[in-house]
Amino acid sequence: MSVRVPDTAAAASLREALERASYNGGGIRVALGGPAESSPGDAPVHARRLGNDDLAVLVRLFMLGCDVEAARARSALVPARLDDLVREGFLAAGDGLVRSPIRISPFEGLLLAHDPEVVDDPPADIVTGLNSAARTLAALTPRRPARRALDVGTGCGIQALLAARHCEHVVATDVNARALAYTALGAALNGFEHLETRAGSFFDPVVGEQFDLVVSNPPYVISPEAKLVYRDGGLERDEVSRMALTGAARQLAEGGLAMLLCNWVHEPWEPWADPLRRWLERGGCDAVLLHHLSEDPLDYAAKWNTRLRRDPARHGEVLDRWLSYYADANIGALATGAVALRRRSGEQPRLVTLEMATGPTGSAGEHVQRILAGADQLAELDDDALLATPLALARGHTIQRERTQSADGYGPEKVRLVLDDSAGLRAELGPAVAALLVGLDGTRTPNELVPMLARMLPAAPKDVREAVLPSLRTLLEQGFVTAVERGGD
Repeated sequence: MSVRVPDTAAAASLREALERASYNGGGIRVALGGPAESSPGDAPVHARRLGNDDLAVLVRLFMLGCDVEAARARSALVPARLDDLVREGFLAAGDGLVRSPIRISPFEGLLLAHDPEVVDDPPADIVTGLNSAARTLAALTPRRPARRALDVGTGCGIQALLAARHCEHVVATDVNARALAYTALGAALNGFEHLETRAGSFFDPVVGEQFDLVVSNPPYVISPEAKLVYRDGGLERDEVSRMALTGAARQLAEGGLAMLLCNWVHEPWEPWADPLRRWLERGGCDAVLLHHLSEDPLDYAAKWNTRLRRDPARHGEVLDRWLSYYADANIGALATGAVALRRRSGEQPRLVTLEMATGPTGSAGEHVQRILAGADQLAELDDDALLATPLALARGHTIQRERTQSADGYGPEKVRLVLDDSAGLRAELGPAVAALLVGLDGTRTPNELVPMLARMLPAAPKDVREAVLPSLRTLLEQGFVTAVERGGD
């Protein structure tokens, strides 16, 4: 299906119709009696749960892809004109029925336009909607006001639209013309006039320009494939991720932030961060490297080809082709993760490597910003200064205590610190540190709390300081606590 840049008037009238019917996450959740999402197999169930009000009609059209009687669609789409929407490609008409070739999905208060999900043999230029990678990048991206933002490999424009809510101007690039058309449609459906689309590969459309925010969910999958534009970069090994990271570093303005998802190759016996360190060592940026997992070639190939499981023979052929590619390229381990960059020229870059225990939760970008701030604070604070600095636990935290029972009785207590807004990190704490954390409210220093802890344990104050100091540095590095200036909040 061809997609063209939407007519402004038609898109505006459709937006008004969707708003009037409460076509949003909350409204659709109520209408469906569950999550405001759908896959092809859900459509028959959802269609039978819906009523016949205007919202139900629009859900059938733009979420489920069902046929709707033209007369009923005409009234539900007011103030949009049915004939205008057919002419502009929002709808296809025939035999008294209309059907939409596009999907419109709510996400975080936005409306996303994209292709219907295709289970078998999707076309090369398919423009997908929400997926786990898009959600991960959206959660991890810091949301601070900025002047100029760039979304590289925008797809249906999810990251560009999110950036448009807190940035003055957004540029979205992609090699797929259909992706750019969908992004323009998404901008129109959300009333954004400050989002610009540009065609081209990676950073070619923005050579010489600088941005305060760069985001990218590039086609990073490492494989012999070059079919699906959104997934396959068509370059050797992990070259797509390298180009995305080094290019983002070049495009950042001073103090600017970037957040990217990537896959990369490392030797099974080497630290997972080593290849990323080599890519970024001359980039002039501080970096937070978040490692989700490393997989062997078979597990990695199987993960990216799950849709073929219904055809075992074909599935096996594809797995063999991917494994042969990895063997020829001497690829032993494939890592998945995310990288945050901050342009800070003229000084030695600071690099933090962290393991993700889970996927990100809540507004994880707030956590990423605390990690960057913690690296700055640790660079300035020696041990004595850290102990004399007021510290505060991050807001929205939970302290979990656990003791496992066995035939020998209860084991030692385990203490974990978990954040509501988290980049996927969890902290394991010893009892002394756990007791100290409760007192870290931003008004007291660790030194002021040590005598109390010494009496509780009991232990000498000097021993308590030595016991908690490494954990305090780790908690500051990982963004679980923040250093507070005297007189601050």
